[in-house]
Amino acid sequence: MNKTKHAIIRTQQRGISNKAINLLFKEGKIINQKGGTALVLFPKWKKPTIEKNNLKDKNIKNAYMVIKVNKKKLINSHIITAGHDFKNVHKKNRKKFH
Repeated sequence: MNKTKHAIIRTQQRGISNKAINLLFKEGKIINQKGGTALVLFPKWKKPTIEKNNLKDKNIKNAYMVIKVNKKKLINSHIITAGHDFKNVHKKNRKKFH
């Protein structure tokens, strides 16, 4: 697991453990973005199971991270930032402008 300085600061500030990051790599859904980056988050159908199995980690089911994708081995990807998703910002079809 390779973290940038920014990712180290943000994971500490937002209370995201290394356990949550490892779970994201293992169980997470990857949404590719521009510039060789990707958003990694838990699929909606896995969130109840993840929460049940990790009761001590607060808001683990809402964790996400942005990575610089290493196509050879995903676990070696650089983590750019991490956080908790409360507003479902990852949804692609969010057209609520009038």
